[in-house]
Amino acid sequence: MASTWAWIARRREREVLGKCLEHLDKIIEVVEASRELFKAYSSGSLEKIGELYQKVFDKEREADDVKLGILADLSTGMIHPIDREELVRLVLASDDIAAHIKAASRRLTLLKGGSLPPGAGEGFLTMIERVLEATRLLREAVESLIKDPRRSIELANRVERLEEENDETRMGLEESIVSWCNENETGSCILVYNILNSIENASDECEDVGDVVRSIALLSL
Repeated sequence: MASTWAWIARRREREVLGKCLEHLDKIIEVVEASRELFKAYSSGSLEKIGELYQKVFDKEREADDVKLGILADLSTGMIHPIDREELVRLVLASDDIAAHIKAASRRLTLLKGGSLPPGAGEGFLTMIERVLEATRLLREAVESLIKDPRRSIELANRVERLEEENDETRMGLEESIVSWCNENETGSCILVYNILNSIENASDECEDVGDVVRSIALLSL
Protein backbone atom coordinates (compact mmCIF):
# COMPACT_ATOMS: atom_id res chain seq x y z
CA MET A 1 0.00 0.00 0.00
CA ALA A 2 1.38 3.40 -0.94
CA SER A 3 1.99 5.66 2.03
CA THR A 4 0.54 9.14 2.11
CA TRP A 5 4.11 10.19 2.86
CA ALA A 6 5.52 8.69 -0.35
CA TRP A 7 5.90 12.30 -1.51
CA ILE A 8 9.02 12.52 0.69
CA ALA A 9 10.97 10.80 -2.09
CA ARG A 10 10.02 13.49 -4.60
CA ARG A 11 12.23 16.47 -5.28
CA ARG A 12 9.77 19.18 -4.28
CA GLU A 13 9.09 17.77 -0.83
CA ARG A 14 12.78 17.02 -0.24
CA GLU A 15 13.37 20.73 -0.73
CA VAL A 16 10.75 21.55 1.91
CA LEU A 17 12.35 19.14 4.37
CA GLY A 18 15.70 20.75 3.59
CA LYS A 19 14.27 24.09 4.66
CA CYS A 20 12.90 22.47 7.83
CA LEU A 21 16.47 21.38 8.60
CA GLU A 22 17.65 24.94 8.01
CA HIS A 23 14.96 26.11 10.43
CA LEU A 24 16.12 23.64 13.08
CA ASP A 25 19.71 24.80 12.56
CA LYS A 26 18.60 28.33 13.44
CA ILE A 27 16.70 27.10 16.50
CA ILE A 28 19.80 25.25 17.68
CA GLU A 29 21.69 28.55 17.38
CA VAL A 30 19.05 30.26 19.53
CA VAL A 31 19.42 27.66 22.28
CA GLU A 32 23.22 27.80 22.06
CA ALA A 33 23.12 31.58 22.48
CA SER A 34 20.76 31.25 25.44
CA ARG A 35 23.11 28.76 27.06
CA GLU A 36 25.90 31.33 26.75
CA LEU A 37 23.66 33.90 28.43
CA PHE A 38 22.75 31.65 31.37
CA LYS A 39 26.39 30.64 31.82
CA ALA A 40 27.45 34.27 31.97
CA TYR A 41 24.73 35.11 34.47
CA SER A 42 25.61 32.18 36.73
CA SER A 43 29.30 33.12 36.68
CA GLY A 44 28.55 36.75 37.57
CA SER A 45 29.58 38.16 34.18
CA LEU A 46 26.64 40.53 34.19
CA GLU A 47 28.33 43.05 31.88
CA LYS A 48 27.88 40.56 29.02
CA ILE A 49 24.17 39.99 29.55
CA GLY A 50 22.85 42.67 27.20
CA GLU A 51 25.11 41.63 24.32
CA LEU A 52 24.32 37.95 24.79
CA TYR A 53 20.58 38.55 24.89
CA GLN A 54 20.83 40.53 21.64
CA LYS A 55 22.43 37.45 20.09
CA VAL A 56 19.51 35.31 21.28
CA PHE A 57 17.07 37.88 19.89
CA ASP A 58 18.80 38.07 16.51
CA LYS A 59 19.03 34.28 16.13
CA GLU A 60 15.36 33.86 17.02
CA ARG A 61 14.42 36.43 14.39
CA GLU A 62 16.48 34.54 11.80
CA ALA A 63 14.63 31.36 12.72
CA ASP A 64 11.33 33.20 12.38
CA ASP A 65 12.27 34.39 8.89
CA VAL A 66 13.01 30.82 7.80
CA LYS A 67 9.69 29.68 9.29
CA LEU A 68 7.78 32.30 7.32
CA GLY A 69 9.52 31.22 4.13
CA ILE A 70 8.55 27.59 4.70
CA LEU A 71 4.93 28.49 5.39
CA ALA A 72 4.85 30.60 2.22
CA ASP A 73 6.18 27.65 0.23
CA LEU A 74 3.61 25.32 1.74
CA SER A 75 0.80 27.70 0.82
CA THR A 76 1.68 27.58 -2.87
CA GLY A 77 3.14 24.10 -3.43
CA MET A 78 1.32 21.07 -4.77
CA ILE A 79 1.35 19.08 -1.54
CA HIS A 80 -1.40 16.82 -0.25
CA PRO A 81 -3.42 18.61 2.50
CA ILE A 82 -2.66 15.89 5.06
CA ASP A 83 1.05 16.14 4.36
CA ARG A 84 0.93 19.93 4.46
CA GLU A 85 -0.77 19.83 7.87
CA GLU A 86 1.98 17.60 9.30
CA LEU A 87 4.70 19.91 7.98
CA VAL A 88 2.97 23.00 9.37
CA ARG A 89 2.77 21.29 12.78
CA LEU A 90 6.46 20.44 12.55
CA VAL A 91 7.49 24.00 11.69
CA LEU A 92 5.27 25.76 14.23
CA ALA A 93 6.14 23.47 17.13
CA SER A 94 9.84 23.80 16.29
CA ASP A 95 9.53 27.58 16.20
CA ASP A 96 7.91 27.59 19.64
CA ILE A 97 11.10 26.06 21.09
CA ALA A 98 12.99 29.20 20.08
CA ALA A 99 10.20 31.51 21.26
CA HIS A 100 10.14 30.02 24.77
CA ILE A 101 13.92 30.03 25.06
CA LYS A 102 14.00 33.68 24.02
CA ALA A 103 11.37 34.46 26.66
CA ALA A 104 13.46 32.74 29.35
CA SER A 105 16.52 34.69 28.25
CA ARG A 106 14.68 38.01 28.25
CA ARG A 107 13.32 37.42 31.74
CA LEU A 108 16.79 36.59 33.02
CA THR A 109 18.05 40.00 31.84
CA LEU A 110 15.38 41.66 33.99
CA LEU A 111 16.76 40.18 37.21
CA LYS A 112 19.07 42.62 38.94
CA GLY A 113 22.23 41.89 40.87
CA GLY A 114 22.70 38.31 39.74
CA SER A 115 20.45 36.95 42.46
CA LEU A 116 18.93 33.50 41.98
CA PRO A 117 17.63 30.84 44.38
CA PRO A 118 20.26 28.33 45.54
CA GLY A 119 20.93 25.84 42.77
CA ALA A 120 18.69 27.64 40.29
CA GLY A 121 21.50 28.84 38.04
CA GLU A 122 22.89 25.34 37.67
CA GLY A 123 19.41 23.87 37.32
CA PHE A 124 18.34 26.31 34.60
CA LEU A 125 21.56 25.65 32.72
CA THR A 126 21.10 21.89 32.97
CA MET A 127 17.58 22.18 31.58
CA ILE A 128 18.71 24.40 28.70
CA GLU A 129 21.51 21.98 27.85
CA ARG A 130 18.92 19.20 27.62
CA VAL A 131 16.79 21.39 25.34
CA LEU A 132 19.89 21.93 23.20
CA GLU A 133 20.56 18.20 23.04
CA ALA A 134 16.90 17.60 22.18
CA THR A 135 16.91 20.11 19.31
CA ARG A 136 20.04 18.49 17.88
CA LEU A 137 18.37 15.08 18.09
CA LEU A 138 15.27 16.49 16.40
CA ARG A 139 17.34 17.81 13.52
CA GLU A 140 18.87 14.37 13.06
CA ALA A 141 15.42 12.80 13.31
CA VAL A 142 13.99 15.04 10.57
CA GLU A 143 16.99 14.36 8.38
CA SER A 144 16.45 10.61 8.86
CA LEU A 145 12.82 10.75 7.72
CA ILE A 146 13.78 10.30 4.09
CA LYS A 147 16.18 7.36 4.42
CA ASP A 148 15.51 5.72 7.77
CA PRO A 149 12.14 6.47 9.42
CA ARG A 150 12.80 3.89 12.15
CA ARG A 151 15.86 5.85 13.17
CA SER A 152 13.68 8.96 13.36
CA ILE A 153 11.40 7.18 15.83
CA GLU A 154 14.36 6.13 17.98
CA LEU A 155 15.66 9.68 18.09
CA ALA A 156 12.21 11.08 18.94
CA ASN A 157 12.02 8.61 21.82
CA ARG A 158 15.31 9.97 23.16
CA VAL A 159 13.88 13.49 22.99
CA GLU A 160 10.93 12.34 25.10
CA ARG A 161 13.29 10.97 27.76
CA LEU A 162 15.13 14.29 27.93
CA GLU A 163 11.81 16.05 28.50
CA GLU A 164 11.06 13.66 31.36
CA GLU A 165 14.45 14.43 32.90
CA ASN A 166 13.67 18.14 32.71
CA ASP A 167 10.37 17.48 34.47
CA GLU A 168 12.29 15.94 37.37
CA THR A 169 14.73 18.85 37.49
CA ARG A 170 11.85 21.30 37.49
CA MET A 171 10.24 19.62 40.49
CA GLY A 172 13.45 19.96 42.47
CA LEU A 173 13.90 23.60 41.51
CA GLU A 174 10.34 24.51 42.48
CA GLU A 175 11.02 23.63 46.11
CA SER A 176 14.10 25.84 46.18
CA ILE A 177 12.29 28.71 44.44
CA VAL A 178 9.33 28.63 46.84
CA SER A 179 11.66 28.81 49.83
CA TRP A 180 13.65 31.64 48.24
CA CYS A 181 10.47 33.56 47.41
CA ASN A 182 9.58 33.73 51.10
CA GLU A 183 12.58 36.00 51.64
CA ASN A 184 12.72 38.01 48.41
CA GLU A 185 10.64 40.63 46.64
CA THR A 186 7.62 39.58 44.64
CA GLY A 187 8.90 40.88 41.31
CA SER A 188 12.07 38.78 41.41
CA CYS A 189 10.08 35.76 42.54
CA ILE A 190 7.70 36.07 39.58
CA LEU A 191 10.58 36.46 37.13
CA VAL A 192 12.44 33.41 38.43
CA TYR A 193 9.34 31.24 38.34
CA ASN A 194 8.51 32.41 34.81
CA ILE A 195 12.06 31.63 33.67
CA LEU A 196 11.53 28.09 34.92
CA ASN A 197 8.19 27.88 33.12
CA SER A 198 9.64 29.18 29.84
CA ILE A 199 12.47 26.64 29.84
CA GLU A 200 10.02 23.87 30.70
CA ASN A 201 7.73 25.02 27.88
CA ALA A 202 10.64 24.84 25.43
CA SER A 203 11.32 21.30 26.63
CA ASP A 204 7.65 20.40 26.16
CA GLU A 205 7.75 21.76 22.62
CA CYS A 206 10.74 19.52 21.88
CA GLU A 207 8.59 16.57 22.87
CA ASP A 208 5.75 17.88 20.68
CA VAL A 209 8.10 18.11 17.68
CA GLY A 210 9.20 14.57 18.44
CA ASP A 211 5.57 13.47 18.37
CA VAL A 212 5.13 15.00 14.90
CA VAL A 213 8.32 13.30 13.69
CA ARG A 214 7.04 9.95 14.99
CA SER A 215 3.72 10.49 13.23
CA ILE A 216 5.43 11.21 9.93
CA ALA A 217 7.84 8.32 10.36
CA LEU A 218 5.06 5.84 11.11
CA LEU A 219 3.20 6.92 7.97
CA SER A 220 6.41 6.35 6.02
CA LEU A 221 6.94 2.73 7.09
